[in-house]
Amino acid sequence: MTPESHSLSAPSVGLLLHVLRQQGQNVEAICQQVGLGQQLVHDVNARVSVEMVQDLWTAAIASTNDPDLALHVAESINPTSMGTIAYVMMNAPTLHESLRKLCKYQDIICGAIRTSLEVQGQQAFVKLEAVSPVLQHPRNALDSELVIYKNAFPALVGQELKYKQVLLAYPQPQSIKEHKRIFAGAELVFGARYSGLVFDAAYLQLPVVTANPELNQFFEKYAEEYLQRLHQPKTVREQVQREIANLLKGEEPGLNTVARSLAMSMRSLQGKLKEEGTTYQALLDEVRKQIAVKHLQDNQSTITDIAYLLGYSEPSVFSRSFKKWTGMAPAAYRQRMAAA
Repeated sequence: MTPESHSLSAPSVGLLLHVLRQQGQNVEAICQQVGLGQQLVHDVNARVSVEMVQDLWTAAIASTNDPDLALHVAESINPTSMGTIAYVMMNAPTLHESLRKLCKYQDIICGAIRTSLEVQGQQAFVKLEAVSPVLQHPRNALDSELVIYKNAFPALVGQELKYKQVLLAYPQPQSIKEHKRIFAGAELVFGARYSGLVFDAAYLQLPVVTANPELNQFFEKYAEEYLQRLHQPKTVREQVQREIANLLKGEEPGLNTVARSLAMSMRSLQGKLKEEGTTYQALLDEVRKQIAVKHLQDNQSTITDIAYLLGYSEPSVFSRSFKKWTGMAPAAYRQRMAAA
């Protein structure tokens, strides 16, 4: 996952600022505090880093003194204002297909959150999981998307949907008054492994009331092209990260191997990375860390398997490296994630 994936679309950040301004907040001061240029959010193709968005949420919550700000902001947003991804969903034939498109094109809005749809028997689960190591405090991002989804799905099918459960991947806060109000009628499950919505799977067959086959093809083509551009490496750093991730399958890819795959000499590649303020070893460590975190969170592979997948000769070497990156041994990190 490249740094470009650790970002949100600038217009979606603009929606947060719009709501804050409607609440009478000093948006200029909040943006200045976190170093966000307001002109950026008016660029439909611009992206804002997850780090900056997290700082923006922190500053906004402090300014409003509202710990449930993410819930309230999302409640004020019209789901159709989410741009391309909303248009794709609105023109899919059924709710099932609409949610499949949401999962596919999620990165257009926020690459730090993964949305997935699972059907188990008569229940459907829309899951939201923080997948970016950069997203250290995911509650605000998860809550805002959760409320937008909760409001968008009934609008798509033109009728009320009764949610059985609302899953929240954080401990129960001191007050859950607003959670109860916004998600009235659903069981609230705090401390879940992921955030999400649980509802009757029969809803998935409902037709989308605004579906238009011609517009569906048009908007999906646009979304596909946007997603390809978004994932296309734009710097040498990103190109190297992608090559390392592609080559990291049981062996440590050397600088020479990556340079050849990018049609560069080793010296030229080292020079370009130096210009971008990094080194090959730093990027190798970064990619290894991201992959390790993902596998430890998924809990499907043993620590020994992860070590060998990342090209380490011994699990102990991997453990030392992981502790250097995170301050925790892999086993301790996995236990903490399981308990979260």
